[in-house]
Amino acid sequence: MPEPISVIIPARNEAETIAAVVATMRAMDHVAEVVVIDNASDDGTGEVARKAGARVVQEVLRGMGHAVRRGVAAARHDWVMKVDADLGRFDTALFARMTEARAPGVGLVKGAWNDPHDPMPMTRLLVAPALRLMFPGLGGLRAPNTGIYLFDRALIAHDRLVGDYAVDLDVMLRVHAAGAGVAEVDIGRIVHDRRDPGHYARMAEELLAFFLSRQPLGLVEELVVIAGTEAEAVHHAGATMAGKLISGARVTLYLGQGGEALDAVFAGFPTWARAPLSGAAGHAPHANATRLRVIASPGAPPCGLAAPVPVEVWDMPGAADFAADTGVATGAGAGLKQAALERLGLPATHHPREVFRVAGGA
Repeated sequence: MPEPISVIIPARNEAETIAAVVATMRAMDHVAEVVVIDNASDDGTGEVARKAGARVVQEVLRGMGHAVRRGVAAARHDWVMKVDADLGRFDTALFARMTEARAPGVGLVKGAWNDPHDPMPMTRLLVAPALRLMFPGLGGLRAPNTGIYLFDRALIAHDRLVGDYAVDLDVMLRVHAAGAGVAEVDIGRIVHDRRDPGHYARMAEELLAFFLSRQPLGLVEELVVIAGTEAEAVHHAGATMAGKLISGARVTLYLGQGGEALDAVFAGFPTWARAPLSGAAGHAPHANATRLRVIASPGAPPCGLAAPVPVEVWDMPGAADFAADTGVATGAGAGLKQAALERLGLPATHHPREVFRVAGGA
C-alpha cells in the first residue's frame, strides 16, 4: 500500500478558496492529513480552513518560503504534497497521478498544469534555460517551476530550504542532489489568480539570484573524504564537508577511527554518510552525480578512479613541504566545523580557508 501523504497548503488571505481546496484534498486517496499554514492572514483564512477539516498551523513571518518550511516541518508523514491555496477548479483524478508516479528511486513528482491566464514567463524565459545549462539532468521538465508537487522530505535537510519564490526550486534541486529521481505528470488545467507584471519582476530577480547562488556550490558534485582519524578529517576538511551538506550535496566520509562526533553534528543531513575506511575503494557515485571530488589524507586508499563520472583528487596537508594550490572558503560550514572540533576536545580556531593540493583527476 502506498505510504500516506501529508498535504500542505500555504495560505495568506485565501478565505474565499481555501475551504474548497481543503475539502477536495481531504477526499483524495492516500491523503492522511491536510495542513494549512496560515501565513499572517487577516481575513479569517485559518478559521475557514479549520472548519473545512484542515489542521492549521500559524506562520507569522510572511512569505512562501517561511510558510513552506513551517508546513514541511509540521507534516506528520514523510511524503508531502504542496498545493496552492488559490486554486480554481481542478481535477482530483489528475492530481492522483502524482501519487501513482511514486516509484523506487523517485523522490519528487512535479505536477505540470496549464492555465489560460498564465503564459508561464518565468518557466520559459528563466527557469527552464537555467536548468538546461546548470543542471542538465533536470533540463527536460516541462513545468520545473510548478508549486504543486509531491516529495519525500526524508531525502533532504528541509529546515535548510531557502527563498520565497525559489523555495520550490530548492526542494527539487536538493532531491536531485541527493541522488533521487524527479518525475513529472500532467495534472490538467488549473486557474490561478491573475499575476501582475510587478509580481513577475520580483520573482525573476529572486530566481536569478537563487540560481547564481547555487552555481558555485557544486550540488551534483559528490564529495568523498578519506581519512585515518576523525580529528584529521575535521581539522582539514570539516568546513568543506559541512558546506556541501548545507547546500544539499551528498558527502561520504570513509574513516579509520572514530566518527561519532561528526555523526552527531551532521545528524540533520540525510545526504551525510560514514563508512569504514576499507570501503573507499568500492565507492560508487549516486545516480545524478556529474562529478566526484575526493579529499584524501596521506596514505589513504584510492577511491573513485573507476567511477563513471569525472574524478578530481585533492590531498590534505601531511608533510612539512606541503604546497597548497587550491582552497575552499570555510563560509557557511565554519559553525558546524567548530561544533565538531569542540566535541573532539580540539581548539576551535577559525581559518578562512581549508587548503589542499590537487593530486590528479579527469
